[in-house]
Amino acid sequence: MRSRLLDLVTRPAIAGTVSALILRALTLASRFLLSLLLARMLSPAEVGLYGLLTATLAFALLAVGLEFYSYTLRELVPATPERRARIIADQMALGSAALFAICVIVFGAIAMGFFPARLAPWFVVILITEHVSLEATRILIITWRPVRAYIGVFLRGGIWVYAVAVLMFAAPSTRTLETVLVLWAIGGVLSIAFSAFSLSELPWRELRGYRPDRSAIGEGLRTARPFMLTAAGALVISYVDRFVIDVFVGRDALGVYTFYSTILIGLLSLGGSVSHQFLPKVIAGYSAGVDAYRTALRSFLWSMLALALGTVIICGFAMAPMLSLLGLSTYASGVGVFYAMLPGIFLRMLADVPSYALYAARSDNDLLICNLGSAAMSALLNVLLVPVYGIYGAAVAGGIASAALLLSLAALAIRRIRQTSKEPAEPDSVGLPTDPDMLYP
Repeated sequence: MRSRLLDLVTRPAIAGTVSALILRALTLASRFLLSLLLARMLSPAEVGLYGLLTATLAFALLAVGLEFYSYTLRELVPATPERRARIIADQMALGSAALFAICVIVFGAIAMGFFPARLAPWFVVILITEHVSLEATRILIITWRPVRAYIGVFLRGGIWVYAVAVLMFAAPSTRTLETVLVLWAIGGVLSIAFSAFSLSELPWRELRGYRPDRSAIGEGLRTARPFMLTAAGALVISYVDRFVIDVFVGRDALGVYTFYSTILIGLLSLGGSVSHQFLPKVIAGYSAGVDAYRTALRSFLWSMLALALGTVIICGFAMAPMLSLLGLSTYASGVGVFYAMLPGIFLRMLADVPSYALYAARSDNDLLICNLGSAAMSALLNVLLVPVYGIYGAAVAGGIASAALLLSLAALAIRRIRQTSKEPAEPDSVGLPTDPDMLYP
């Protein structure tokens, strides 16, 4: 029995899956640790500034990446090694041009006093390392190297958090926002180095004298456009509240809100990671026919409902005692806003089910309309409610927008299921309606 168990555990497929799950769990746990670390080591105003930086970073990454991966991943799957190197080179050329444009905007914002000059260099470095390592992770996943991909994710988004924790407890003088950004940048560099090693077998030397294929880049941008707009809508729902709070309430209140938002975005990322595991099943079910499609969605719904309900209940019961135990009185005084934010996160996690149902059915326009509509609602409600009710207004606005997103997606998904033909469709497995790695705490 023991030998059989050992043989099962050491099988490459099982070992790879377990390793990927462990790495993903450590990365997600680091986000929870980071929220506690920032609350203990920095002032609420500094935590608020961190919240603005991460929100800005999320939008900047979208502007740099342009969701171009939704095109390149489809092209990478059947390509030869030589063709893969060219596809990646085209994406690097586009990303370099976009990075240059974003850097010009950042320096313009510094000149006008909209961006803190002391943090700008680290913001630019992190933007570069995050973009490169994020795209490399996607390439490693689509080329069937998930363990290496998640090692890169852990280096980019996990290991540096543990290093920051050790450093700040050992040396009180390092308890600054700059320390967090420096270690974050180092983590990104390590991730890029590891990803470069993992992709070193591609024939890069054959790219000497190669000029980017402008027609391919143009086609990729046209393919990526609906995914980019959908992702923009998701980011607005997640982050617009931080900018509104900073303007109408203040940086200290934003720090309290960012602390709780960091934890809840970690939950949302956990849900997104689980959703990605169901995506191939939903796509395959749609291709197989209406019965298989409904079966896959039913399994997805019950799994996500259990995960969302379980994590929300655990967090609800654990938050107040944890704050008391850690002596975070400033944040404990605003714990009510955390409870007000929980329904919104619960609904956002459930929204993955109809979202992926529509994606599998190639209903890109429905996804786009729902996300942009909910984003517009979120922005409007934040502007109306935050000046009156403060951070509680932001929590309510997020909950209403999330409910609107879930209901609209669910209505369209139900209609699409009823209209689904029993004739199998061509499967598609790239381009995601929501990417959890685009959300930053």
